[in-house]
Amino acid sequence: MLVFARERTPKPRGHAVVVGAGVSGLLSARVLSERFDRVTIVERDALPEEAVARKGVPQARHLHSLAARGSEILEDLFPGLDEELAAAGCPLLDQASDAVTVLAAGRLPRFRSGITMRSASRALVERRIRARLEEAPNINFLPGREVVGLLPGPKEISGVKTRSRVDGTPEELSADLVVDASGAGSRAPRWLEEIGHKAPGETVVDARLGYATRWYRVPGDFSGDWTGVAVLPGWPETTRGGTLRRVEGDLWTAVLIGTGGDYPPTDPEAFVSFAASLHSPDIHDAIRDAEPASPVYGYRRTANRLRHYERTRLPGNFLVAGDAACVLNPSYGQGMTAAAISAMALRGCLDGGPASNLSRRFQRRQREAVAPCWTATTNSDAQWAAGGLEDLGLARRILYRISEEVMELAVARQDVARTLLGVKNLIEPPVALLRPGILIPALARTTKRRKTRPHPTAPAEDELVAGG
Repeated sequence: MLVFARERTPKPRGHAVVVGAGVSGLLSARVLSERFDRVTIVERDALPEEAVARKGVPQARHLHSLAARGSEILEDLFPGLDEELAAAGCPLLDQASDAVTVLAAGRLPRFRSGITMRSASRALVERRIRARLEEAPNINFLPGREVVGLLPGPKEISGVKTRSRVDGTPEELSADLVVDASGAGSRAPRWLEEIGHKAPGETVVDARLGYATRWYRVPGDFSGDWTGVAVLPGWPETTRGGTLRRVEGDLWTAVLIGTGGDYPPTDPEAFVSFAASLHSPDIHDAIRDAEPASPVYGYRRTANRLRHYERTRLPGNFLVAGDAACVLNPSYGQGMTAAAISAMALRGCLDGGPASNLSRRFQRRQREAVAPCWTATTNSDAQWAAGGLEDLGLARRILYRISEEVMELAVARQDVARTLLGVKNLIEPPVALLRPGILIPALARTTKRRKTRPHPTAPAEDELVAGG
């Protein structure tokens, strides 16, 4: 019988229902199990015994990344999980010494950074987490059943309406708390309207990015000194990029990316040709003679979408978590980490404060917690959505010019490269890249470049000063 490491401090109360058995739903259920007598996870898919992709996770066949911050949270919630993944053959890679990262400005230096990543497939991570929860005495799974609405109560909601995916049999499930963690396809806005509440407003940022993935068997004679390669696009000219990473089972996951509608193909030969067109040959050189282990899978639903539940009046015992509230462009690899951060926000709300107004407190805390993820992805995607430098406002032009120079510094200096990786892995705040030792040289390089190579649309020096 599983006993989680963290003791329940307040007295457990009642029954909580979680909608969705993806990573966000599983982590929410793990946190709720510390506070509730019973937790029921309702999942519309059948839940396979093996670690395989399932229909309800449209990105499951693609490469997933678990940033360092996400790994820390998972290990806190499930002690020993990292050892399990290691035993399953998932390599641990240092993101500077074991990975090749190619920016438009050049290659990041190779050195021991201490910022690591356990390279595992999404299906394996999800299955190992679910296995832990299946052992918990107060957590129950209801697979093959979908939630179709909320049950209104005298003041809040009293549970959910469900329907069998096999024969359509309806069933009502009473609950003291309901957490919607059903992902990007969440129907919570409609459910709320059906019981007299307003649907939330939305903010959408779409770079028209698409990607395609193919799995390969690592050649037996492979002698490269890396576990992963990332070739990153560079706005505005370099629209193509890709990632190749070794995962469990001696497999490579190769992902090719195209922005601004320059989508990679799903035809096998064209896929390899697209890899040859990247501004670095590393990925193409690895896969051109490797044995494919899958078809090519395409994906283009990559818009960032923020549903503003933090501004919406909700029933006090109805929460919307993870991708159901904030969808991030998956190509940045922050989705699972954002789900883990949301689970920590939920734990914090349950630890302190009264049960009343739980929804309002959680939605606001979750929004603040995932703000760095949202800002990082949307700042970049807003640039890609623009036609060129002249389409950017003053603030974004300044940000672009400075970020260009920061990337140049990261190529030249290990300390800047490590800070950049720390921000990407959410173990350092974005403002870390504005430390004097980075910002002042970046501003100096910007000013020097402006004087030596004037650009008719570049911000003048007095604009830089005015912009801070």
